[in-house]
Amino acid sequence: MLMVERLAYVLVLSPFLASYLVRRGAAWTAPAVAADVAVAAVILAFVLLMRRTRRLTQKINNLRKPMSEAIIHDLKNPMTAVMGCLSCAISEDVDPKRLAALLGVALHSCRVQMSLLETLVDTSRLENGELSLHKKNMRLRDLLDNCIKDIQGTACHLGIELKSDIPESIPGMIVADPDLLPRAIYNLMHNALKYSASHGVVSLRVSFRGGAFYFEIRDTGIGIGPDHIDRIFKKYYRVEGTSQIGRRGSGLGLYFCRLVVEAHGGTIGVSSEVGRGTSITFTIPQPARIGEARYDTIRGPVEKDKSPV
Repeated sequence: MLMVERLAYVLVLSPFLASYLVRRGAAWTAPAVAADVAVAAVILAFVLLMRRTRRLTQKINNLRKPMSEAIIHDLKNPMTAVMGCLSCAISEDVDPKRLAALLGVALHSCRVQMSLLETLVDTSRLENGELSLHKKNMRLRDLLDNCIKDIQGTACHLGIELKSDIPESIPGMIVADPDLLPRAIYNLMHNALKYSASHGVVSLRVSFRGGAFYFEIRDTGIGIGPDHIDRIFKKYYRVEGTSQIGRRGSGLGLYFCRLVVEAHGGTIGVSSEVGRGTSITFTIPQPARIGEARYDTIRGPVEKDKSPV
């Protein structure tokens, strides 16, 4: 394409050259010059469009290789763990307790790989409007307990403490997609663990105000520089730097979370300080009745007292 582009630059002069050969010394008229300039302008516009297309294609190709490598890396790691655990289980005389631990690690690795594959597929479907939300009433505490349970093994392995703050005063039920919302929370918590050092803390806080649930995932990790804050929710964006060595990623996790939150009608944002940690907050708006009705944290909705005062 570069050779064609260079040839096209030469063609910009062709209208004037053609006019010169045709006229053979005759006087140049204003209409003739205007026509030559118009043709040259069209050719130049085409050349500039070709140059822009070439640069965009080159940029996409430059992104494709590291992104492909990162995705392959993320898929390969769980498979390596599964193969290692199964190899130990079948080639060594292990006691039942150790065997159960090996199978537990293998199962967790399979879930991590499946989560990445689902993220890849559902990200594309959400972008194209092909994935519809199937909102249901769910017990908020059960949803969050399951998310924490799924991430607990990784936190223990990394030596990071998990904390949760779920006030009894907030509604006990939430209306959301039972598949996408838990995966978004899991991705955010897993991301917080990945960028936290051993003996760090990752906390999950939930509040309810203004007809919406507010979720906050906070960590005591390495933090995010101000130059990256506005771009971390973009597709394929990854924070580069010496502090990121050993923390490769596909750049899809936070982008997927943003799509899920926005599909629920909410917003997502981040605040961070380098060396002190990061806080990601997102909202999930609720139907009006959620804010008006009283909810028992165990039984769910409680009917209002309709007896006369």
